[in-house]
Amino acid sequence: MKRCKKFGYFLLFAGIILFFNGCKTSRSTTSIALSKMGKEERIESIQYQSIPFNTLSSSLRFSIKPGMKKNATTVNAQLRIIKDQIIQLSLRIPFLGTEVARISITPEQVIIIDRFNKRYVSESMQTLKERTSFDFDFYSLQALFTNQLFIAGKSSISLNDYNSFNWDEDKFLVKLNNTDNQGIHYNFVSDFTNRIIQTEMYKNKEDANVNWSYKDFGLASNNRLFPMKMTMELTVPNDLVTMNLTFNAVDIDADFKLDTTIPDSYQPMEIEQIIKLIHSI
Repeated sequence: MKRCKKFGYFLLFAGIILFFNGCKTSRSTTSIALSKMGKEERIESIQYQSIPFNTLSSSLRFSIKPGMKKNATTVNAQLRIIKDQIIQLSLRIPFLGTEVARISITPEQVIIIDRFNKRYVSESMQTLKERTSFDFDFYSLQALFTNQLFIAGKSSISLNDYNSFNWDEDKFLVKLNNTDNQGIHYNFVSDFTNRIIQTEMYKNKEDANVNWSYKDFGLASNNRLFPMKMTMELTVPNDLVTMNLTFNAVDIDADFKLDTTIPDSYQPMEIEQIIKLIHSI
């Protein structure tokens, strides 16, 4: 089955989690009507509500359920982000807290460390593009994890970018969407709070559809609201992968450094091993 290569990033991410062992288009449950705004003012308000950060960190519960399996695989995790530099997810054994895997993604590189089997993958983004035909986009993934409006391939949105969004509103919901040069559609849904409650990505919904939803907004350490629950659904023909992230306390702008060192004793692993697993999903 031929899939759009931009979805490879999300397939790869889901496949990595599965290797280490939900929500479709939703409607707002509130009956509070939107305030009256024009397009630019609405986008500016959505931008204002997104949480500002230089670093972001939180412990969380991470679960993933592939296909029609009844039970999800659930682990403890630690998410840490240094803005525009690195996203790192550390997976840990419940109760014991021992790290079993670490995924580090930068604009230039992906490093996966499997501590349980003492092996690793280290690939440049360019090599991954050439070997897998996946068009990786670090900044879009960063925006999805931090509840941000984004334009694929761009690290930030300026006033000049507002015209690239189509805009539609009913009484309760705002819908912003744009399309990149590969024909991938990005739909962003906001409610009366002017916060993004859903981001959807697809080229042809019959082939693949990524839906990332946000709820249970709570205070982060800087007293700004952040979605404490996120659900990602990846839908492909005859299959579905659901990821749930439940955050604990979200710490903004803490001072930390992230380790991407690979132990000398670990054996290299080919990225194709993960790609095969992804295709088996």
